[in-house]
Amino acid sequence: MKHGEALTNEQVERLVDRRVEERLVELMEGSGRVPDAIREGVSRREAMAMAAGGVAGYGISTLVGPSGSGGGTIVGEDDGEDGETSAADLQRALEESSVVRIAGEIDVSGEIPIRIPQNTILCGDGVYRQALDAIGGDGLRAADEGPIVEVAGNDTQITGLALVNTADGGDAIRMTGYTGRVSHTDLYAGRYGINCNPNETTTEPRLNFNRVLSTTGADGESVGIRIENMNDAKVINNIVAGFDTEIVVNQESAIVSLNHTYTHPASDSAVGIRIGAPAVRVVNNRIEGESNRAGIEITASERSIVSQNLVQVPSGADGIRLDIGSELANSFLAYNQIEGFSSDDPAGTAVAAPGVEAFYRSVVGPNAARYFDAEGLTGVVEAAGAGGTPSANRYFTYQPVENIDDDSLWMKARQGMYRIA
Repeated sequence: MKHGEALTNEQVERLVDRRVEERLVELMEGSGRVPDAIREGVSRREAMAMAAGGVAGYGISTLVGPSGSGGGTIVGEDDGEDGETSAADLQRALEESSVVRIAGEIDVSGEIPIRIPQNTILCGDGVYRQALDAIGGDGLRAADEGPIVEVAGNDTQITGLALVNTADGGDAIRMTGYTGRVSHTDLYAGRYGINCNPNETTTEPRLNFNRVLSTTGADGESVGIRIENMNDAKVINNIVAGFDTEIVVNQESAIVSLNHTYTHPASDSAVGIRIGAPAVRVVNNRIEGESNRAGIEITASERSIVSQNLVQVPSGADGIRLDIGSELANSFLAYNQIEGFSSDDPAGTAVAAPGVEAFYRSVVGPNAARYFDAEGLTGVVEAAGAGGTPSANRYFTYQPVENIDDDSLWMKARQGMYRIA
């Protein structure tokens, strides 16, 4: 190979395999024993990494749990006389290793929460089969109040696992550290699925590609994904279903996008997405099911962006509801598709704003709405009680404004307000 010539993927694989083989020989020298993990079907790279602490950057540091081929712990843990992996085994592995993989299902009831230290990854490959109340593959199960796993350290990650807590006050994950990541997990919880609620303000939880389920519905005060006291949350591409409220964000500067919320397996719920902080973007989500209050509920009065969402709600519910007081400021609520279930069973109000009388640099509409008793706010903003020419500094450029004192229609232009009707 010429100097400076790039390696192909196949060449890189062969080089790494050769290093793995050499390192395994070094590790087994003097014992002549092939690691038990290899006999259990674990890849050679993972076996080497388990024994050597991640040499060559492949595999895992510790594998904890019953193996898929006959029980027992795959590597390095004392399981006691009954041969079952305990929460203490898992906690010890997390304290000693930077990457820990669950193998099979571990019941941690009575011993939660499992705490994940700083710079640690807890991973596996599992799903929750809700109809059968069964974990397929790798996961943790409990029936206790509180979280199964507490992400207490900074820069931590949970990925791929199934976490099931069937207690009424049970949670799957509580996150309290900075810049934690939860991705590709399958969660079931009676109270909170993912609860980002530290005692002091932290930042940047990243919650992506998770499925978060419950059956509590509107009968309980449950939340699928809850953001409290954490800035800059990224809640993207999750499926959240069966809670009283599927997603709640009460801290600013978050983005909530590409999520799908619905009611099943519960019979009803209250709200699909609730936003209680300024500067939150709710963009391109699908909110549907039996939300009896609203699809999207906003309780922050300024800097909200709600756009390109598909919202479907039943009879009596509102599509987007603004419970914000008397003024909407610096907000953009437009290009949403808002629907009731049918013309025979229309929903309440497409964009409801009880008590809102004034707008400051805000756009509401255009939104596409059908099968509602009332449209509510439309693309034309009302200049309530303004009289004469509406004040130009209260609106965005090219925003249509209706002066309800004399039914005149105005447009905000660069130089001020121009009457157009």
